[in-house]
Amino acid sequence: MTAGAVSDDDRLVDRVGKLLAQAEGTDNEHEAAAFVERAQQLATAYAVDLERARSRQRERHARGTQEPLVQEQVEVGPKGRRGNRHRVLLYSVVARVNDVMVNVAHDSSYVLGFGHRSDLEVVERLWASLAVQMTVSAQRRLDAGEHRAAGVAAQTWRLSFYDGYVDELARRLAQARERAVAAPAQAPAASSGEPSAALVLRAKAERVQEFYASASQARGAWRGPASGRIQVSGRAQQAGRRDAQQADLGQPRVRQRGRLTG
Repeated sequence: MTAGAVSDDDRLVDRVGKLLAQAEGTDNEHEAAAFVERAQQLATAYAVDLERARSRQRERHARGTQEPLVQEQVEVGPKGRRGNRHRVLLYSVVARVNDVMVNVAHDSSYVLGFGHRSDLEVVERLWASLAVQMTVSAQRRLDAGEHRAAGVAAQTWRLSFYDGYVDELARRLAQARERAVAAPAQAPAASSGEPSAALVLRAKAERVQEFYASASQARGAWRGPASGRIQVSGRAQQAGRRDAQQADLGQPRVRQRGRLTG
C-alpha cells in the first residue's frame, strides 16, 4: 500500500469514529439511528473509490503497489460466554456488507477476517460499537424486569433479544450498502469508461473469495446461536429489533485490538 493509501485509510476510520461520536452525543433516537447507516454508506462509497484505484493500478501493471489481502484475528470474548455466538454472528453481518469473509473458532471465542486491511478496520470499528450497544440495551431491559414479565429466564430473554437485534441490524446495514451503491455520486460518468459501483464491488468480492479459498484452513461448520437452545422469547426478539432500529451508537470500547471491554 502506498503512503497516500494509508493516510486515506486513517481518515476513513476517523470519519467513521466521528459519526459514532455524533450518535453518542444526540438525544434524538432517529438521528442516532441514521448515523450507523451513514457510517455504512461511507464505508461502501470508500470501498468503491479505492477499488477503482486498485483497478487502475492493475491496468498499469504497477505490481507490488496494490493493497494486499490479509487475514486478521479478532477476539470475541472468553471461552464459554453464551453471548459469544451472537457477537460472532454480528461480526459476520458487518463483514458481509463490507466484503470481508469470516472463519469462526470452534468455541466462538474469536473470528478470522479475510479481506483488504482497510475493510477489516471498518468492520472491526462498526462491529465493536454495535456489539457494546447490543449488550447495554439488553441489560437495561433485563434490569427493568422485562424477562419476568415475559415469563422466561434471564438468559433465554437475553439471547432472544440478541436474535432480534442482529437480524434488524443486518437488514439496515444491507439497505445502507444498497443506497450507497445506487447513489448518483458513485455512478461513473458515461465518458469516463469506469465500471459501475456494483461491478467494482463484485470484482473485489471475487478476489476476496479467491484469497479466502487459498488462505483459509477452516474445517467443519460453525454452529450458530440457535445451537443447543430449547426456548426462545418472541417478545424479547421484538424488543431487540426495536432497539436496533433506534441504535444509539457510542465510541467502540476496545481494551486491545479487537477485545471488547463491555
